[in-house]
Amino acid sequence: MITADKIKVQERQFASLDHAFGPIKRMLNDESVIEIMLNPNGELWVERVGQGVQREDTKIESADAERIVRLIATLFGREIGVENPSLAGRIPKYNARIQAMVPPIVQAPSFAIRKPSGIIYTLDDYVNQGVMSQEQAIYLENAVLDKKNILVGGGCGSGKTTLGNALLDVVSKTDDRLFIVEDNPELNPKVKNRFDVLVNKNYTYQEAIADSLRLRPDRIIVGEVRDSAALDMIKAWNTGHPGGIATVHANSTHLMLERIVSLIEEAVPVANKRMIADTIDICVYIGVDRKTHQRKIKAISEVISFSNNEWKFLDI
Repeated sequence: MITADKIKVQERQFASLDHAFGPIKRMLNDESVIEIMLNPNGELWVERVGQGVQREDTKIESADAERIVRLIATLFGREIGVENPSLAGRIPKYNARIQAMVPPIVQAPSFAIRKPSGIIYTLDDYVNQGVMSQEQAIYLENAVLDKKNILVGGGCGSGKTTLGNALLDVVSKTDDRLFIVEDNPELNPKVKNRFDVLVNKNYTYQEAIADSLRLRPDRIIVGEVRDSAALDMIKAWNTGHPGGIATVHANSTHLMLERIVSLIEEAVPVANKRMIADTIDICVYIGVDRKTHQRKIKAISEVISFSNNEWKFLDI
């Protein structure tokens, strides 16, 4: 039970943390900022939507970084130090996910804070910025409206979630009810009828997807597929809930399906590749040019089948 005293204590902790954030507080409140990274040498690197990762002029001293990390640990009711040098969690006030480390596994206290962007890009924005062609945008819009199951893949920082939001912007033109499951709230579609669930160590992706089937979703949206919950997602998408969208780490449209296979085989000995091919309709691969920081749709592949021990694709 949360008492008034506990609320007051938490408010004081948040106030202390906000003060400790100092120079990065403005970044936390900046809608364009999606990642704040403090390296062990005190250098601060920030990623903004459409600008890539850039080094800031500001440096954070080791003592200041340690204060931030320890205050966050206190919020989580955890300890961080020699015996527990790594900390992961979420900062509710900013809907941000943090990964922090302290010596001896790093030279000085360091962290990476990932926060959802307050800026939602549309497919038209992608066309205007040269991320995709007009033809690609039309194809993807029609695919969403036709309730195709779409898998978005790419590397870290490639913009998978941002593209997912752009696809969900298309869904907002419908009356569909969305069930959105994530471990950090980064998907923010302008959809009236939506049911958002955050998973954690006590409530898994598998449980969330299973529960979604009892909540009358028209579409099941998975923020990122990263474990054996891939099997539950495929089953759900394949049993009367088309129009799903999910993201996955992979380096090509073809490898995205192999990634799903490897995740499913964390739960069962052999993945049913034919069922995967029957369920996932389209794979979209987005990459980023590390020199120009320009994101680009590298490939769109329509999944045809799995036969003769290989995936059959129609590359768009």
